[in-house]
Amino acid sequence: MKRISILSISLIILLILIFVLFRPKQEIVSVSLVSETKEITYTDTESIQIFEDAIRTVKKVHGAVDVGPPTYRMTVTYADSEVVEFILYMDFKTKNGFLINDSNSEKMLDLKDQNSEKLADLLSKVKRETVKK
Repeated sequence: MKRISILSISLIILLILIFVLFRPKQEIVSVSLVSETKEITYTDTESIQIFEDAIRTVKKVHGAVDVGPPTYRMTVTYADSEVVEFILYMDFKTKNGFLINDSNSEKMLDLKDQNSEKLADLLSKVKRETVKK
């Protein structure tokens, strides 16, 4: 009887491990940003990859957050039609940024330096193009 219990528990743990390690990655199909002055939607592969990398590698910051108005409100739409709302704060001078998930607005998600820089560069292009018009 002990042998069957141990075997059953081992099988369940193995199945959970396989599911966690090999579950399909959620694919982003679009990212929409809204600020006080503009709205832009990204659907191109290169831009989507920058957003995916930034979201996938955030570092959770412990403690509650109290911040001012966001740089952008961000809507991420996944291939399975799931929609996740974020608030994006970006300092274009230092190229540092962080996200706050709308569903948990007290937890800050710090963008890793490299991803934050790429995202700031991408968003700076939009800022420059808007100024030229």
